[in-house]
Amino acid sequence: MADISVNGLNKYFGEHHVLKDVTFEVNHGEHVGLIGQNGSGKTTLFGILTGKLEHDSGDIYINPRSRLGLLEQLPEYPDDMTVKQVLLSAFTHIFDIEKRLHELEKDMSPAVMGEYSSLTAEYEALGGYEYMTSYNIMTRGLDIPEEMQQRPFMSLSGGEKTRVNLCRIMLSGTDILLLDEPTNHLDLETIGWLESYLKSFKGTAVIISHDRYFLDAATTRTLELEEGRITSYPGNYSYYIDRREEMREQLEQAKKRQDKEIARLEFTVERMKGWGLGNKKVMKRAFAMEKRLNRIERIETMKKQRKMTNRFSQAEASGDEVFNIVSLSSGYEKPLVEDFSALVLKGERIALLGPNGCGKTTLLKTLLGQMAPLSGVVMDGVNVKTGYLPQVVSFSNPERTLLDTLLYETSCTTQAARDRLASFGFRGEEVFKKVSVLSGGEKTRLKLCLFMSDSVNTLFLDEPTNHLDIISREWLEESIDDFSETMIFVSHDRYFINRFATRIWQIENGHITDLSGNYDEFVRKRESERLRLQSAAAATEKKDKAPKKEKPKSGKPREKRMREVRKAIRDKEARLAEIEDLMAQNPEDYMLLSELLAEKEGLEESLLELYEEEEA
Repeated sequence: MADISVNGLNKYFGEHHVLKDVTFEVNHGEHVGLIGQNGSGKTTLFGILTGKLEHDSGDIYINPRSRLGLLEQLPEYPDDMTVKQVLLSAFTHIFDIEKRLHELEKDMSPAVMGEYSSLTAEYEALGGYEYMTSYNIMTRGLDIPEEMQQRPFMSLSGGEKTRVNLCRIMLSGTDILLLDEPTNHLDLETIGWLESYLKSFKGTAVIISHDRYFLDAATTRTLELEEGRITSYPGNYSYYIDRREEMREQLEQAKKRQDKEIARLEFTVERMKGWGLGNKKVMKRAFAMEKRLNRIERIETMKKQRKMTNRFSQAEASGDEVFNIVSLSSGYEKPLVEDFSALVLKGERIALLGPNGCGKTTLLKTLLGQMAPLSGVVMDGVNVKTGYLPQVVSFSNPERTLLDTLLYETSCTTQAARDRLASFGFRGEEVFKKVSVLSGGEKTRLKLCLFMSDSVNTLFLDEPTNHLDIISREWLEESIDDFSETMIFVSHDRYFINRFATRIWQIENGHITDLSGNYDEFVRKRESERLRLQSAAAATEKKDKAPKKEKPKSGKPREKRMREVRKAIRDKEARLAEIEDLMAQNPEDYMLLSELLAEKEGLEESLLELYEEEEA
């Protein structure tokens, strides 16, 4: 059954036709990715689905029995509204029922008992008796401590706002989730938590995202919005990429065949008209064929994305040792990173990972020399020439146009400036827009356009894919592919990390773990270490709990130990069965599931040891 159905939807902004006969359905339980370039109309479509925007024509159906929740990119609340008030607004429907029940309790006459009984049942079904339990579980899972709950919502950072709004939507008992860039500003740990939540979420979800790794993990179908039209692909983002190229080739071949047939019919019609002068029968056939020709629906091929043609202007190669870091502590009054030593070699690509606020950007600036270290030293190698793309992009004169900015910053010719801007997606009249009116993604693209003209051999990138759509991210990746020198970068884009990292610095509690490999290898190593520590902890616990061995009175210690082992196996197998039942009964209790999973893994490890001992 469809939770969302859209048929022939059209939306105009002035003369700009944003959505053109958009038609699609999303069935109950589907998790769908909605992708497209910035400005293609994705957020507009969400606004229409939620009723915040009017549409010009077409039909929209939202399942009336489902609750719909929207995660917006830029939510607004009153300045004095606290985080806790925002979160509790998720339970407004419960509070309304609660209020009405209190009113009815003042007059418990037979006339109101029917309403009271039905409202009580609805209150219980909505979780009215345990909503604060859900509140505590969700705020812990999304790392929203009590201190943050007392702060005004509008004082939060971008990542904190996203976490709070995610929490609010999940608490509201939403059946249909509309998520607009849910991973923006989130750190890797929180993104992982969100992925786990969505995998177990039984309702319907439509997700706008430029995070390709997230789309692969969280969606099973893809809707592409391009030039106002929707195309559906029955798979995640990776499937879409493969299928799109195949479909493009098929459409191009079909169009060639159609063009050939149309040309043949047009030639035949013209020839018959020439022959049929004075011959009604021939003219009638010619006009019939012309009508048939006009009814043919022309095949439209898929638009080919322009490739970025510019590349980084590389300086003369640096020495083999780029940075020698000795006992470095970086931060402000207190260190965020302490006693870190490392040698950075030419050609390495190092990803800095860690939760928001752990000191990644501070470390970058310290390595660049923009901040003095609290202690220790950073020694530059021979001929190291750095370039830095900051997380927050700014320009010296935002009132200049894009064209004037490039002319002023690079001293190139007007034609060269326009060519370079075009290669970064700024074409036609767009080059005369003022920098101050650009979106975040457009500013990043313009900064990259300027940045890539500098001669560098060591790149520092701080969240380079923030605000970029998928096409722009691919442009950036293509240019970096061609850059063979050293790169140190901060990113939460796991696709980007996985593609480029050869080494990872993970910042945790002020210390850096230095691991070789890309993101997938990093995850495998971390998981292996987690299992090793868990196994060691389980073994220690088992040893502590094991009864002290006593000298056997019967003279048959092996038989006695065998009985003990078999009893322990039966007990652990019974507990494993209980855990599996509890996990099946509580598929959405993420805190409980996490605890049960940890206990299950420990039991399986100790059972393996008992099986081996029994066999011996």
